[in-house]
Amino acid sequence: MKEKRLRKIKDFERFYDNCNSIFTNLRDNDSRVEIFENEYMLSICPGSRAGGTEKRIVEVFWGARLYEFETKGNSWNSLKETGATLFFYRSDTGDITISLYPAKTEFRQPIEDYITLYECLDPEKLNDDKFIKSLWNDFIAYMECTSLDGKPTFSQRIGISYLRYFKHLVIDSKRRPTKFSDFVGGVIKLVVATCFSGAVLIYFINFMTKPTTTETETQLKEVNKNLEAVSNQLSKISEGNADLKAISITTDSIALKAKEILKKL
Repeated sequence: MKEKRLRKIKDFERFYDNCNSIFTNLRDNDSRVEIFENEYMLSICPGSRAGGTEKRIVEVFWGARLYEFETKGNSWNSLKETGATLFFYRSDTGDITISLYPAKTEFRQPIEDYITLYECLDPEKLNDDKFIKSLWNDFIAYMECTSLDGKPTFSQRIGISYLRYFKHLVIDSKRRPTKFSDFVGGVIKLVVATCFSGAVLIYFINFMTKPTTTETETQLKEVNKNLEAVSNQLSKISEGNADLKAISITTDSIALKAKEILKKL
């Protein structure tokens, strides 16, 4: 495990040392960024823009530009826009996190603070030219979509929409679940609710269509039981008495009717 961690750190250090040439080459061979280079200028900062001493960080970003002057009475204020940032961070394990920060002004920015493109990524991927080019394309598309004067193409808009839907957004300094995972969670809840509702419906249908033990049924059973007892006693007594024999027959008839009613419940 130690060897693997040290290997990851060396891979990141290699990227750290070569990042200037990597991104300078990408900028010089991409005609799309000419206007950004003229107005913002690309900065490549191994060690971070805050002094360049943080060995865990690489920042690639478009600088700031003035876009308007605001006057207030006898005073005036210059308004500026800062460009998008592609941010690399190496953790203690040697894995890296790659994030995209939007272009913004003091008064305007997207809902997200930034988009997390990759987490716990093996820095070996940074040696892959195709992977680096895909990061560069996301970086340019995000700049086009979030800057004041950006002119994103249809494919760039689709690409950023994809990132916002399938990648983790950080909003108000809080990491949010992906919109896709929220959607899947909603579908699962809907399916569970539908299945539960169906199960409850089937239960009630079965419950309503089969015999149930009600208070009336209980009372009828008790009546029938008592009538049978009375009938048996009367039969013994009425063997020699015509009037009592008639009462016994009537009681038997009532008991029979009670049984028929119970069968129908």
